[in-house]
Amino acid sequence: MTDIWYEFDTWQDGFDETDANADVHFTLEDGTRWCAAFYTYRNLQSLAEKNRQSGECLSGAYFCADKPIFIERLRKDLIVSVLEEIIRHETDLFAVFTPVWE
Repeated sequence: MTDIWYEFDTWQDGFDETDANADVHFTLEDGTRWCAAFYTYRNLQSLAEKNRQSGECLSGAYFCADKPIFIERLRKDLIVSVLEEIIRHETDLFAVFTPVWE
């Protein structure tokens, strides 16, 4: 895995690694490029609370995201470990990741 881009590297004000979500783009050895959407467990709760207050998603009754990967903390070392684990064991990467077409 090479050329890993973390969306949170572009954030100016920092973030709480236990309550955030971000996209991660990466390239596999075969040259294919992929995107993974990481959400922390706490962020799912925070989004539900925000939606209850705002009325979005039937006032927090549901949450919808394309191929979310839930993680304890939004940290680079953990994200790389999760990506490597999924790549090692998942036979259909399209089921977990979104291809990046350039």
